[in-house]
Amino acid sequence: MMGWQVTSTISGGRRHNAATREEYTAVARMLDDAAASWRTASIAWSTAALQLSRHRVSVPLCPTLASEYANGNGHATLPYGQLIQRCTDHARACRSIGDDLSDLAALLIRAHALYETSESRMTRLMTELLQSVGMAAPAYTAIGAGALTGGGMLFGSAVERRFNPVWGLTSSARAQEGLLGAAASAIAGIGPIRSLLRTDEVNAAAERIAGVSAPLHGLVQGTELHVEEVTTDVAVVGESASVAQSLEHLRRLAEERLGKVDLGSGLDYATIAIQRYRRADGTVGWLVTIPGTDGQDDSPFGWPQNVELMSDSPTRRMNADSARMVVEAMRQAGIGSDEPVALIGHSQGGIVAAAIAADMCDDYTIEHVVTAGSPVANHPIPSSTWVTSIEIDDELVAALDGASNPSTDNWLTIHGYATQTAGSSIDTVNADGSCTPGDTASSWQRGYRAAEVRDAADGKEITHWLKYHQAAYQNATDLGSPAVIEHERHFRQVIDGELEETRYYRGRMMHAGVTTAPSERRIDMDALGDGE
Repeated sequence: MMGWQVTSTISGGRRHNAATREEYTAVARMLDDAAASWRTASIAWSTAALQLSRHRVSVPLCPTLASEYANGNGHATLPYGQLIQRCTDHARACRSIGDDLSDLAALLIRAHALYETSESRMTRLMTELLQSVGMAAPAYTAIGAGALTGGGMLFGSAVERRFNPVWGLTSSARAQEGLLGAAASAIAGIGPIRSLLRTDEVNAAAERIAGVSAPLHGLVQGTELHVEEVTTDVAVVGESASVAQSLEHLRRLAEERLGKVDLGSGLDYATIAIQRYRRADGTVGWLVTIPGTDGQDDSPFGWPQNVELMSDSPTRRMNADSARMVVEAMRQAGIGSDEPVALIGHSQGGIVAAAIAADMCDDYTIEHVVTAGSPVANHPIPSSTWVTSIEIDDELVAALDGASNPSTDNWLTIHGYATQTAGSSIDTVNADGSCTPGDTASSWQRGYRAAEVRDAADGKEITHWLKYHQAAYQNATDLGSPAVIEHERHFRQVIDGELEETRYYRGRMMHAGVTTAPSERRIDMDALGDGE
C-alpha cells in the first residue's frame, strides 16, 4: 500500500540577527563539507573493492597456488573475498554517515530558514517574470502553460497507470502565482509597468469581477442572512491547547458538515464553532473555527463568496455572506471588543478569518489567525495580529492571490511539499473494524524528513484537503523551528485556560420577505470605507 508524506519549509516568523544566522549557516556548511568528505571516503573504499576484484581474477596460476598451499608447499593467496566484503561494508558505512550529515544540514537550514531571503527574492523574481511574459505574449504563455500542465498530467498518469488530471497541478506549481497574476492584471486593466510595483493584481481583478457576480448571485440566492445557534451532544470541536489540535477539530467539523464523515452530530453545512476559554487570571479568550466552501444553494459559504472575500475593497470583503455570518455569530456569542480572539480557518474559512482580522480590528481584538490553504497574502492584517499560514505548493487554491505571503515577525508561512512513499507507517482501521498496522521501521527511518498524511489515497489527489496541511504543520513542528515554537506559544496563550463552552452557529441565505429569526442582522459597512 502506497502512502503520501509532506516535507515542510518555513518562512517568516521569529528572525535571527545577522550574527546568529551566520553562525547557523557556518554550521550547516561545515556539516555539508563533512558529508562530502565521508562520501569521498566511501568512493575510495568502493574503488578499493573494485581493484581487489580485478586483482583477484587477474592473478595468474591462482588455482595452482591454492593447490600447492593445500599440499603444504607454503604458497598462499590473499583472502580476497573477505577483503572485498570489508571494503564494501566500509563504503556503505561511510555513505550512510555522509547522508546523515547531509540530512542534519538540511534540517538545520529548514528549521531556521537560513536561505529564506534569497529564496523569497528568487520566487518573487520568477513570479514577476512570468507575469510580464504573460502580459506581453498572452497567446504563447497560454500555450506554454497548457503544455506544462498537459505534460505533467500525461507523465504522472503514465507513472500511476491511470489517467489522473491532478498531476497537472503539480507540474505547474511553480508557475501558478505568475500566471494568475498575468491573468488578473489583464482583467483589472493593470499595465506592465504598474504591475511591477504591486502584488495585489488578483485582488483588484476580484473587485472588478465581484462588482458583477455579487449582485447576480444575490438575485439567485437572496441577500437576507439568517444566523442561528444549533446544538449537538457530540463534541465535534473539542477542547484545544495547540494549533495541531485546533486543525484536527477544524477537519472534523468540515468533514462532518460535508458528509465525508458521520460523527452523528446532526451538524450540517454552513456551520461554524465558537469556544470560550476562562484563563487563570479570570479573563476570557475565544477561538472561532471556520471551515471552507460547501457550495450549497442557500449557504453563505458558496463559491461566489470567495471572489468577494478576495476583493481589495474592505466593504466588498465584509459584505461577503460568509464574513457577515461569522461576524454575526461572534456578536451572538457575546465576544467583547477587548477580549482576545483566535481565528482558524481552511480555504474560504481562512480568507474569512483574514478579512475579519484586517477589516474588523477596531471592533474585535484579533490576536492570532491560522489559515490553511487560503490565498490571503494581500489582506491588510495589522502587525498586532499574528498570522500562521499553511500552504501546499501544488494545491492551487493558496496560489490564487498571485503573491507570496509577507515574511515578517508576526506572519509565519509553512510551505509543504507532498511526495509519495513506499508504504504507510500509520495504523489504519478498516471498514470491518480490523486494524492494519503501519510500518514502524519506515516511520522511524523517515524521522524529521517528512510527516505522513493520514488516510491519503494511493494515487495522486488534490492536496487542498486539510489532512495535507495537518501533515505540513506536524513536520514543521517536528523540526523544532524557533519561529514555529514562538507562534505556537502565542496561539496557546490566547486560549490558555479552561474550556467553558462550545457553541455552533449555522447560516442560511434567504430572499427578502421570508420569515427569519430576530437574530438576523446586516453589518453596517459605512464606517469601513471602500479602501480604494
